[in-house]
Amino acid sequence: MPRESSKQKRSPLADRPFPRRCRSCGEQKVEMGTTDYHIEVKHDGRLHPLHISKLELPICQACGEKVFTEKVDAQVTQALRTHLNLLTPDQIRAGIKRVGMTQKEFANSLGIAEATLSRWLNECQIQSQAMNNLLKAFLAFPQLRSALSAENHDPNLGLCDIPGDMIS
Repeated sequence: MPRESSKQKRSPLADRPFPRRCRSCGEQKVEMGTTDYHIEVKHDGRLHPLHISKLELPICQACGEKVFTEKVDAQVTQALRTHLNLLTPDQIRAGIKRVGMTQKEFANSLGIAEATLSRWLNECQIQSQAMNNLLKAFLAFPQLRSALSAENHDPNLGLCDIPGDMIS
C-alpha cells in the first residue's frame, strides 16, 4: 500500500462527488466503475503486456472515456510489480530493517545513490529488473552483504570464481 505524504499535492478532482462532467463528451455521466484493462507498459526498455482485471477508475457512462487518476496509476504500478515479480517499497523497507542497516548504508553497499533508493521507497520510480535481482540476492545472502560492504570490499571480486568451500 502506498505511503501518503503530507507534502503530496492532491488533485482538485480527488474529492469531488460523482457524477462528474466528462472532458471528452461534456456529459455529466462520469461514475466510478470497474473494468478489465489491457495495456503495454514500457519498463527496462521493453514493452510488457499487462492485463488488470477489475481496475477501479472513473468511466463516462455516455461515451466510455476512462479517467486516469493517481489511484488508477497506483493500481497499474502494483500490477506491473506483480507481473514482473519486483519487490515493493514496503518489502525493500522491511528487508533493510531486517538486515539491520540504515538506508544510507544499504544504498552505499549496493553502489547506488541514496536518492535512487529514496525514489524506490517513495514510489517515484520502479527499480530495474537487474537491480531487483541484486536487491533480492543482497537481502537473502549475508555472504553477499559482507562481500559488498565497503570495509571488506575485495577489488578482485568477480574477476575469478570463488571456490565452493570458501562460500559457506
